[in-house]
Amino acid sequence: MNTYGQNEIILPPSPNWSSRIEEPGVSIRDYVDLLLEGKKTILLTLTAVLTVTVVYLIFAPRTYKADALLRIDKNKALLTAPLRSEASKYPAEAENPRAQREVEILRSRSVLGKVVDGLNLAVEVSPRYFPLIGEALARWHDPRDGVAGAWWGFSRWAFGGEKIEIGDFTVPDRYLEKDFTLVALEGARFQLLGPKGERLGEGQVGDSVEIDVGEEKPIVIKVSELKAHPGTHFDLRRESRLTAIEKLKKAFTVKEASKDTDILNVELKGRDPVKLAKSVNDIATTYVNATVNWESAEAAQKLAFLESQLPIVKERLERAEQALSAYRQQHGAVDISAEAEVLLKQAAEMETLGIQLRQKYEEQNQRLTDAHPDMIATKAQIARVERKLADLNKRIKELPRTQQNMVSLSRDVQVNTELYTSLLNSAQEQRVAAAGSIGNSRIVDYAVIPEKPYWPKPALLLAIATVLGLTAGSALVFLRNSLQRHDNYPALLEYRVGIPLYAAIPHSKTQRRLAKRVDSDRPAVLASQAPHDMSVESLRALRTTLEATLASGESKVIMISSPAPGMGKSFVSSNLAALLASIRKRVLIIDADLRNGRLHEVFSVQKERGLSDLLEGTASLAEVITSLPEVGVDFISKGRNVSNPAELLVLGGLDSILEDLKAFYNHIVIDSPPVLGTTDPAIIGKHADATFLVVKEGRYTAQELEVSFRRFQHVGIKPNGFIINDMKEGSSYYSYYGYAYPKAV
Repeated sequence: MNTYGQNEIILPPSPNWSSRIEEPGVSIRDYVDLLLEGKKTILLTLTAVLTVTVVYLIFAPRTYKADALLRIDKNKALLTAPLRSEASKYPAEAENPRAQREVEILRSRSVLGKVVDGLNLAVEVSPRYFPLIGEALARWHDPRDGVAGAWWGFSRWAFGGEKIEIGDFTVPDRYLEKDFTLVALEGARFQLLGPKGERLGEGQVGDSVEIDVGEEKPIVIKVSELKAHPGTHFDLRRESRLTAIEKLKKAFTVKEASKDTDILNVELKGRDPVKLAKSVNDIATTYVNATVNWESAEAAQKLAFLESQLPIVKERLERAEQALSAYRQQHGAVDISAEAEVLLKQAAEMETLGIQLRQKYEEQNQRLTDAHPDMIATKAQIARVERKLADLNKRIKELPRTQQNMVSLSRDVQVNTELYTSLLNSAQEQRVAAAGSIGNSRIVDYAVIPEKPYWPKPALLLAIATVLGLTAGSALVFLRNSLQRHDNYPALLEYRVGIPLYAAIPHSKTQRRLAKRVDSDRPAVLASQAPHDMSVESLRALRTTLEATLASGESKVIMISSPAPGMGKSFVSSNLAALLASIRKRVLIIDADLRNGRLHEVFSVQKERGLSDLLEGTASLAEVITSLPEVGVDFISKGRNVSNPAELLVLGGLDSILEDLKAFYNHIVIDSPPVLGTTDPAIIGKHADATFLVVKEGRYTAQELEVSFRRFQHVGIKPNGFIINDMKEGSSYYSYYGYAYPKAV
């Protein structure tokens, strides 16, 4: 009786059942399980990123930042005399400077150029450190301990505590932007090497040295201070003034501390903290002094103009007084009527106002266009004053002639007197303003030498590295999962292929360790080495199913195959055989993979004679069967390698051999080759009572399983079912098949 009916062909279920089988949607739990499964990948990625970050933090050059605060005040009215009192009612843009305009002045070449010249920033000099790690080693050395000694005789490198200051270094134009080398010598001396390493000359620290290089002007160098062990090399470079200004401009930033506060924050970043603080303070001081000089110059120019006008107005006043005095002497005392007094006062006021408005118009004309509203308003005011003055002059002409002359002469005296008095007051105020001018800027906070580097920032970089490492590790896990070949819902496979799932064997860490020591004396069989492993529990469930399905009292031949190599069929075969033997069954396991069988390595026995020898007739059953008491099974290895395994299986009498073995063994487990690579499983399967296909999670597709099933069907074999091997604990369908057992203690 053949319970499994190998020659019976059963068609897959009807397609109209498809509506009953739906693949579950992806949930957050699936993603969490996938991340937990790939925790090693994530941790390795995180460790790698953090390691790179720590290495960078150790060896990265330190960058410092020095800053100062400037306050920008509104322009002060240096001319506050009545001549400007009317103009002050219309403040112009020049009287309200904004911070952005001051930023551009701070970044101008006129300001930065003075800093470059004052601090000699066009000259760059630095110790030559040992490659890669030298600068980090120098940072660990405390400068208060003096100059660090040379390591292992590398006297040309700097190892910490070196100090050099260049007082002067001028070169011909062709040597600008060229790299020179300065070598420290004994006795406070130094040697200068050219861009090509040629020796140019020597000198004493503190002395100015001239070196003739065949150009119009020589190289002049003065080393003000030098602290280093003899032989230390320094890199020396002279840049053009414009290049130094541009480099300073790039490292230099100015921004408003907050909106509409007129407080500027001046920042400079670089490698030398002492030079940084000096540079920022020089920039701020140069800018403030420049604004003071500009206002002093403006005040001096205005004072000069006022003083040039004073003699003219005074002369006009004297002529007017003389004319009035002469007229009175000629005509005697002339009484001016009340009406004439009023007209005189009004005319004098209008004429004075007209002069002031014309001065205002001239001042506006220097910075505004004719279409500007202020210019139009001033023109309209001048026109109104002129109309009123013309009306007053007309009324004055209606007076008697003597009174007309007296009014005209008195008006000239009164107007010139007011103008002269106003100019005197303005000139005096301008002298006071020029003497006490402090500019429209002042320094609130001077820069101090920074104690800690601005960059790198360990906390920030480590936080970014942690996030980046976790993100990259998670991305690798998802990418690896997306590239795996699998259909992640076994129920769909059961429907599509038409055979049931018999077992889902979870991944075993213990089996991985056993596989690494296959060369030891003990068999690497999980069921005998770790009987409480979760994978063994799953195989016990498979054994129970087989025992319930197989007819009792008859020997059954069980063939284990797979679609492709590496699916774990040998693992299933060896452990299933061991578990069947554990319930007091006589079990024989045969390695039928005559091409690439490795079961003898799993059981730690010599290959010697085996199935190929038995089929060829060069060995008997007694000679090829090996007893494995530790596992509880008997074993037939594949034997020696043959060139025609398929023909040997057909012609070697495999059926009669199996019939002889059935008489003694309750179960015969055959580990066959992969079905998609050879025809051997189809030959062996004809003599098997049960056939199972083993697939490994992440390494199979439904198409592979379906093709394997069809290939068996073509020769009249109906596989009983398939087994999923090496299922990860975080698999989205792991818990569906009831193998999430707790770990054994």
